[in-house]
Amino acid sequence: MVDDRLRVCLDYSPVANVRTGLGRYAEKLGRHLLEQGDVEVSFYAATPTPERLPAYTQGRLRAEWRWGMRRWRLSALAAGLAGLRYDRHFPDTDLVHCTEHLLVPLARIPSVLTIHDVVYLTHPEWHLPLNRWFLALAMPLFARRTRAIIAVSEYTRREVVQLLHVDPAKVHVVYEAADARFRPVREPAALDAVCARYGLRRPYILYVGAIEPRKNLPLLLRAFSVLARDPAFHHQLVIAGGKGWLYDEVYATAAQLNLGERLRFTGFVADDDLPALYSAADIAAHPAHFEGFGLPPLEAMACGTPVIASAATSLPEVVGDAGLLVPPYDERAWAEALRRVATDRALHHRLAAQGLAQAARFSWEETARRTVEVYRAAQQAF
Repeated sequence: MVDDRLRVCLDYSPVANVRTGLGRYAEKLGRHLLEQGDVEVSFYAATPTPERLPAYTQGRLRAEWRWGMRRWRLSALAAGLAGLRYDRHFPDTDLVHCTEHLLVPLARIPSVLTIHDVVYLTHPEWHLPLNRWFLALAMPLFARRTRAIIAVSEYTRREVVQLLHVDPAKVHVVYEAADARFRPVREPAALDAVCARYGLRRPYILYVGAIEPRKNLPLLLRAFSVLARDPAFHHQLVIAGGKGWLYDEVYATAAQLNLGERLRFTGFVADDDLPALYSAADIAAHPAHFEGFGLPPLEAMACGTPVIASAATSLPEVVGDAGLLVPPYDERAWAEALRRVATDRALHHRLAAQGLAQAARFSWEETARRTVEVYRAAQQAF
C-alpha cells in the first residue's frame, strides 16, 4: 500500500519564545495534527531555549536555529530577499507551515502561512517601530510567496485580501479553539487556591491577555472606576497577563484612578491556573480595539463565565450572541454592561449557559482537520 501521508514541518518558534496567543496556536495545532492519521508531523524552531518546547516534539525536531527571534526574523528575511533558500534544512518534507509572521524562504517545498492579523497596517501606532518596519516590509512578500494562507477569522481574511492584495481563493478561514481543559471548575478548594496564589478576592471582573495598546485597558479601568464609587458594588478588577509593549498609559491610568485594592495586576498567569482563574471570575471582560481571533473570551465562555467583549473586528464572530458586545470607545456603555451582568443574576446565568454552548462550537480537532485540508490544497497547487 502506498503511504500518501503528508510530511509536514510546523514552526514552533512562537511556543519556545513566549506563551501568548501565537504560542498557544502553534502548541495546540501541533498536538492535534499529530492525531490526524493522514499527516506525519515534525517541527522546527528558532530559539535560544529549545528545552521549552513541548515534550511531544522530542525526536520530531527537524530543524533548529539557536537564535533569538530578532536575529531569526532579520536573517530569514535577508536570505529570502537575497534569493537564498532553506530547503536543505527540511529533508523528506512535503510542506512547511509557518505559524507566525515569518515565512521560511523555500524553493522546492510548498509552504502555508498563518496570518493572525494585519494590525500593523491599520494601526501602526500600536506596534514598536522595529516590529512595524519588519511586518510592513515582510508580510506582503510572504503573502505573495506562500501557496496558501490560513486566516484565523473571517475578519482577518477580509483584511488580508484587501490590505495585502491577495487572491481571495488563496486565503482560508480556520478558526482557533479553546483547549479541552478549559471547562467549569467547581471545586471550592481549587477556586480558593488560585485566588490565594494571585492575591485575589471574589467577586472579581477578569481580563486575560497581554498589556498593550490594542487591548484598550484604559477604557476598562475608567469604566470600572465609575462602578467602584458605588458602595454597593464590591467587585475587584483583575488584569491577568504580562507586559507586552507601549503599556505606560495603562499603568498611568491605574495610578491616576487610585483604585487601591480594588485593582489587581497579576502578571503572567501559568497555563494550568487559567481554568480556575476564569471559573472563579464573576465576569470576563475583553475590551480590545482589535483582535485577529480573540482566544480569552472563548476560554472564559468554555469555563462558564459570562463574557462582555468589544463589538469590534473578529470578536463578534467568536462571542456571537452568547455575550454582551459593547462598542470599544463607549466608556459609559461598558460601565453599564459591567453593572448589568454583575447585578442581574438572571442575565448572568443566561450568558453563562449560552457561553458554554458557543464555546462548544469550536474545537481543535476541527481546526486540525481543516488545516490538513489547506495543506492538501497547497500541495496540489504547487
